Amino acid sequence: MIKDKETKKDTTEVIPVGKEVVIPEEVSENPFVNMYEAVRRTLLTLRENPENPVSPPYFKTIRMDNGQFERIIRSDNMEYETAFPAVFIHFTNVRYLVQQQRLGEGRATMRIRFILNNLNNSDDGMECEPFRIFQRINVAIQDAKSYEPALNERCNLLYFDMPTTSNMLQAYWVDYEVWFRESSAWKYRKWVERYVVMPPFTNHDDAPKHDEENHGNHKTPGYGEVSGFTGAGERLENR
Repeated sequence: MIKDKETKKDTTEVIPVGKEVVIPEEVSENPFVNMYEAVRRTLLTLRENPENPVSPPYFKTIRMDNGQFERIIRSDNMEYETAFPAVFIHFTNVRYLVQQQRLGEGRATMRIRFILNNLNNSDDGMECEPFRIFQRINVAIQDAKSYEPALNERCNLLYFDMPTTSNMLQAYWVDYEVWFRESSAWKYRKWVERYVVMPPFTNHDDAPKHDEENHGNHKTPGYGEVSGFTGAGERLENR
């Protein structure tokens, strides 16, 4: 049955064509939202105890960077309460490609600023803690490429920096070069639903409720007609 439809201009009226009406659904993909949410899910996998996957997440706050850290370290700080350790994510140096065949593609730098609040950051056992956290973040992001589509095109480590401690907070930057592509689609546009029967592997007896036109079982083609082995360079239809 055909799910195509017509919509009158400046109205929400839908005129059905066929037996069923499906409202058109636009599926829009925003690469920055996808990357941010992918990184957020990835960083939430880091645990306080790396050996215990059910221990609390290491980072207590993960947000888009809109200047929270700068406001926190001011003497007249008016920022809302923020739990630490925290991560703030910022996209910078965003540029789009201008080639005709790459419309909607671009490059950017994704800056992950993680902030620690270790009061004993100068102790022998803690002064190298930022390097350990940086390594855990990078390993998690590299591993996430196998299951986060927003990161699997390109998300390469560029830079790591150690700013000066301010107000007992230690902020660190990790930069990644990311490639992105904008896309949008209509989920149901010109969609035609079909139920396919391919004898002898399936037949109408397998799903009689779909045999609305009473086709019955198909005796042809048989197994010998639809499957077999051929020699090198020989085509099946020429046998």
